[in-house]
Amino acid sequence: MLRRTGERPIPEGRVSPLNRLCTYIVTEDTGLAPNPFWGWCTLAVCTPNHQGARLNKGDWIAGFLGAQRCHKFLYAMEINQSMPMNKYFDDPRFEKKKPSLRGGWQERCGDNFYEQRSDGVWIQHRNRFHLGQEYLKKDTRHPIVFVASRFWYFGRSCKPSPQEYAELIGGRGIRTKHDPVVAAQFIEWVETAFEPGIHGYPADNPDMTVDEKKKSSDAPRGIHG
Repeated sequence: MLRRTGERPIPEGRVSPLNRLCTYIVTEDTGLAPNPFWGWCTLAVCTPNHQGARLNKGDWIAGFLGAQRCHKFLYAMEINQSMPMNKYFDDPRFEKKKPSLRGGWQERCGDNFYEQRSDGVWIQHRNRFHLGQEYLKKDTRHPIVFVASRFWYFGRSCKPSPQEYAELIGGRGIRTKHDPVVAAQFIEWVETAFEPGIHGYPADNPDMTVDEKKKSSDAPRGIHG
């Protein structure tokens, strides 16, 4: 059902003051950020985290690739929870997201590697991609992790972005001040055009074998890895 605001229809129940859409450009699709594996899509160490995006349950995040990749649509997630990073590390639901450098490529790209000591100091555990003090400082400046059980991740099967949503894409950093009509229509497009889940494997993961990369475009559609 549609309700009208002025001349333009907004899908019913979409984009209220508590239902925001945050968009940004994903520079590398390694499986780290976002991390769509083990039944949850999590965003722990990427641009919306670094910029302290104020997002709550019911808000959306959508990531697009850069101009050199024609701003293709990579993923979207409907946030279940915005949780403190120290609680994320201790939560048993996300134990599998702790990187295992001896495991397969999915285990190695886990995003759950920051632990906070009782004195407030952050510990950066071994991980595949974010090593050193520069990353530690940037990743823990705004220590909030976005968690979603309902998400759409495309990886190598990323989708062309319809022209009518071009204004949602581009620029540096995050964007949250969107035309509410366009934002609502984009969300409706995602929900109606695609099944939730994983539709392809990461395009830029350096640990995938040649055979895995060949098979990545044939990843099962709409599954949770």
